[in-house]
Amino acid sequence: MGVCLAAIAGLAMGEGLSLSPPAPGPLDTVRLVYTHVGCTNPDSVRVAQQSNRITVQADRVAFVDCGTVAGYFDEYTLGRLPSGDYDVELVVNPPPPTLGPSMLVGSVHLTVAPLPATGSLHPHDDYTDIWWNPAESGWSLSVKQSAEKLFLAWNTYDASNRATWFVLPAGAWSRDSAGVLHFSGAVYRVIGPGWQGAFDPAAVKATAVGTADFALFGVRHALFTYTIDGISGSKPVERLRF
Repeated sequence: MGVCLAAIAGLAMGEGLSLSPPAPGPLDTVRLVYTHVGCTNPDSVRVAQQSNRITVQADRVAFVDCGTVAGYFDEYTLGRLPSGDYDVELVVNPPPPTLGPSMLVGSVHLTVAPLPATGSLHPHDDYTDIWWNPAESGWSLSVKQSAEKLFLAWNTYDASNRATWFVLPAGAWSRDSAGVLHFSGAVYRVIGPGWQGAFDPAAVKATAVGTADFALFGVRHALFTYTIDGISGSKPVERLRF
């Protein structure tokens, strides 16, 4: 495989590399972001690691027009990495079966932060998942985590059996006297335009309606406690199993 080492030439054409998230911890799934004109084949991606050097290879696609939108990017999953320093490089190969040269797009340095101390007010796992109560099929609690930040969306129904969304977009971590880790914050009811017509951003509204708490019991089980519109309750939840 002939490799073109002129990484600067690739960057001069508007092609660049970054990391998502930019400052990951050991709980984050790290992705290499490739902003460029054109496409790469997601089925061709190969990730190899030797010590603290990670190499990503992908084949360029010649016939798919997906790079005409400004800011178009591909993402390549590196996974969750132990604390430490890494160098990540991207090599883009020509579309098979052409014989053009491969191009070393560039290299980025990555530092993964240490894991928080045991017993601190910080999570020790990634709780991103769909959570539910197997005895109450029909609603779910979606949790997205990035570093220590959580975003919770409760997809449920109101008293008239209409779909209702509540979100907890920000909160704070705490521990109770038993050492249980909690994430709690303000809850908002979210409404927006119907899917049947054109999207109207002015119709999107988020109204504060109460508070909620997400208490973790191990990696797979939690208790979701809420006070919404003056009504309090709690739901034991677990990660959705297929």
